[in-house]
Amino acid sequence: MSIFKAYDIRGIYSSEIDERVAYLIGAAFGTLNPGKIAVGCDTRLSGPQLKEHFINGVISTGSEIIDIGVVTTPIVVFAITHFNCDGGVNITASHNPKEYNGFKLFDANAMPISYESGIGTLKEIFERENYRKGNGSSSTLAIKVKEDYINFILALTLARVKIGNRLSVVIDGSNGAAGLYAPEIYRRLGMTVNELNCTADGNFPGHDPDPSKEENLLDAKSRVKEAGADLGFVYDGDGDRLAVIDADGKAIESSRIFSLLVKHLLEEKPGAKIVHDALMSGMAIDTIKKSGGSAIPCRVGHTYIAQKMMEEAAELGGELSGHYYFKETFFADDAILASLKVIELISQGGERLSELIKDFPDYVSENIRISVKESEKFSFIAQLKVELEKEGYVVDCLDGVKVVFENGWALFRASNTEPKISVAYESRDKEEYNKIKNFVQSIIKKVPQ
Repeated sequence: MSIFKAYDIRGIYSSEIDERVAYLIGAAFGTLNPGKIAVGCDTRLSGPQLKEHFINGVISTGSEIIDIGVVTTPIVVFAITHFNCDGGVNITASHNPKEYNGFKLFDANAMPISYESGIGTLKEIFERENYRKGNGSSSTLAIKVKEDYINFILALTLARVKIGNRLSVVIDGSNGAAGLYAPEIYRRLGMTVNELNCTADGNFPGHDPDPSKEENLLDAKSRVKEAGADLGFVYDGDGDRLAVIDADGKAIESSRIFSLLVKHLLEEKPGAKIVHDALMSGMAIDTIKKSGGSAIPCRVGHTYIAQKMMEEAAELGGELSGHYYFKETFFADDAILASLKVIELISQGGERLSELIKDFPDYVSENIRISVKESEKFSFIAQLKVELEKEGYVVDCLDGVKVVFENGWALFRASNTEPKISVAYESRDKEEYNKIKNFVQSIIKKVPQ
């Protein structure tokens, strides 16, 4: 199984990614993208040593390194722009379990590098060991980056967030990087903060750093109710994915949060362009259109969403998995800013979150991930497309295979990070939903285990 994925480099430490591999990836990145490079890592136990060897690899090509410490991935994007860097890297496996680690790569425009835009070329450099040679340097700016980033986020929110009666929030950092930044930002804005799993610990003792899974939200739900908090926010390992919990301890679907952000944005900027992934619920797409915005579909993945937003000069982007992208953060999916946007809407209107989202159209939906043989996941999707088209179904192949029904859809796509097939389906009509569900189950039976 290759560690070179569609939108990052990722694998198990140390069977797939170790210090030697990190050094060579650093040398390959310095060859592909020379210059001044910002490098950070999340809280994983293997992060410091992988970062050290990656940095040494980059230095061997003659490039200059700015070590920005333990950071969220959005902070890497901020640092590239803030310090006029030629690229950046965060050493992270995002929401994956603790045994994983990897590299998220960015170019001089702070755009994430995909397989098509650079990772494929980096892989060729890595395999051929055809590296640039030089004598680079390294400096550390971790303390300055933290303060500058916090001030940057506060500048985006201070004038807009009105804390009349002090709001109380629960912040579950998942023992990842966001927990090192979010509590201080919230306190500076005048909120009462209940910290949960905000200490940096690569063992992730609280729960896996994946807020898209229900079992990883249980502690935060309980804490919100125990503390009588107004809201709860759960971040992933590198601070670009978010789950939101209301005052009743209920997790709010990402499509509703995205719809809320969409509605508010279009009230301020009528006609704005908004990018959404192929999995996004019709709830949000309907909201974009009804609110006078322009809905732009895109492949799943931060590299594709950010690139599409830059190309279209879009104001907002969203993925069903809980990623929210903002023009203000250089098209990065910044979960901390996303949570502050939710706070902004509550603080301005004085309404509970449940009241703000109650009028969005209801869709019945389900999202599941099916285990599949890694070697067969892409070929399965390719064959599925051929079979469904032959049977006369209306198929959209923007990302995977999306079967379009009269009042709903079903999407099948190969995961770019795991040996999984992602399946999503929905309808506004309950009877149609049950028909689609039966159709989906018939396809799932064919997945090679």
